[in-house]
Amino acid sequence: MEKYRALIVCGTGMGSSMLLKVMVDRVVMDNKLPIILESDVLAGAKSSNADFFIAGLDLVPTLEKIGRPVVGIKNMIDRKEILEKLQAQLKAFEG
Repeated sequence: MEKYRALIVCGTGMGSSMLLKVMVDRVVMDNKLPIILESDVLAGAKSSNADFFIAGLDLVPTLEKIGRPVVGIKNMIDRKEILEKLQAQLKAFEG
């Protein structure tokens, strides 16, 4: 199974990104999703080699301008939301 690279993006690199990274890590591991996770601040997204981005909804419009898929998360502690959105993105990659 092909693995996809995802970049968890935050605006400043502070608390919210750590929370999102922990929650996404758990969902990926618990569900054995074929995703390799990295994290960075918004400024590093453009030069990233990620296949797609994961971020809070506030960053989605900015990330969409880069031209790669963006998974926008509304509730960073809702594992169900995170799982559903990651599965939808993986399905989109598979065509």
